Amino acid sequence: MIANAARIRSTVGTLLVWCGLGAMGYVTGWTVHQQTAGKELVKAARRGSGPERTSPDASAQVRRTRANACIAAPADAGSILGVLSIPALGVTAPVEQGVSDSVLSVAVGHYPATVMPGAGGTSVLLAHDVSYFGRLNVLRAGDVMTFSQDCTVYRFQVYRQAVVDAGSALPGEPFASLALDTCWPTNALWFTPNRYVVMAREIGVSRIVSPAESAVLVSQAEGFAREPGVPAPVQLQAQGLTLQANEVPMGRMEISGSSSGAWAQSPGPLAVEAAALEAYFGGLHALAGNETSWWQGLAPGVAAPGALVGAGRPQALDPLNVAIDAQGDTPVSVTLSTAVSLPGGSEPGSYYETVTEAVNGSELTISSWTLRRA
Repeated sequence: MIANAARIRSTVGTLLVWCGLGAMGYVTGWTVHQQTAGKELVKAARRGSGPERTSPDASAQVRRTRANACIAAPADAGSILGVLSIPALGVTAPVEQGVSDSVLSVAVGHYPATVMPGAGGTSVLLAHDVSYFGRLNVLRAGDVMTFSQDCTVYRFQVYRQAVVDAGSALPGEPFASLALDTCWPTNALWFTPNRYVVMAREIGVSRIVSPAESAVLVSQAEGFAREPGVPAPVQLQAQGLTLQANEVPMGRMEISGSSSGAWAQSPGPLAVEAAALEAYFGGLHALAGNETSWWQGLAPGVAAPGALVGAGRPQALDPLNVAIDAQGDTPVSVTLSTAVSLPGGSEPGSYYETVTEAVNGSELTISSWTLRRA
């Protein structure tokens, strides 16, 4: 592990920092994403606040640029640094200082031991896969991205992509550059041993021409603030319906339909997944306890799968995969699939399980639940 920021900025290389985040923090992150918080981060990033911050390694040109910025970004952990825009992916994401799970739940994180974007050297930005960096592998050499900070826009161009082992080092660059880092594969819902890295070099610095750009960014972020609720009664919620409370191995996420790239590349799918898991675990708890009213609240008009009634807690045989169907910026349905072993009930044994959930406006409910003998 590289011991200090000076070494990280040296020619020895920049350590890929995902290896230090920890598997547990990464897994539990799925259920705490807050889209509204992400929206407010973008708003605040466009407003700007806090004292001027200049990296000691910044070139004279960058220092002059930041000195002339409207208001420079703060440096404290969790503070808003700016907005990352990747047009080829439809991504507009707030960037926060730090790589804690609370940061990555709503934003792209800047690894504090590396230089600020636009300063000489490599600035490392991290995000969860199946979120802002969920299609990072689509980028190709020549694609352009921007980092907007206060009233200054830094433009970067992709020049390298690679799949590497966690803990691998990147060559230190003497010029201003970005390293975008996420897990590989980018649709995995588990902590993976590989990382996907995109390198981009700075190709220009300019000023924000019009406040209209800020309005567009805020409007786009507000469009992703829809988070479906699950009609689980309080008694059922008290049993714990989160992924942390149920510890089910997760597989992959797929997004189908005609979803917009901007929605697919935001915390939106993760928020839908969190709601889908709440309904799924709620259904399991309701059936295990033979609570018919609870089941009907979660799955109105849907017949309960008899094998699950009174069967006890199922044992996972396969990871739980998540498929989301969306139209534009609106999720329509979610399908969960796995294999389970039922320890009791009227028909114990192993089953392939498929659960379909419908998203109607702001509410998510179970629309079907099927079991097939394995």
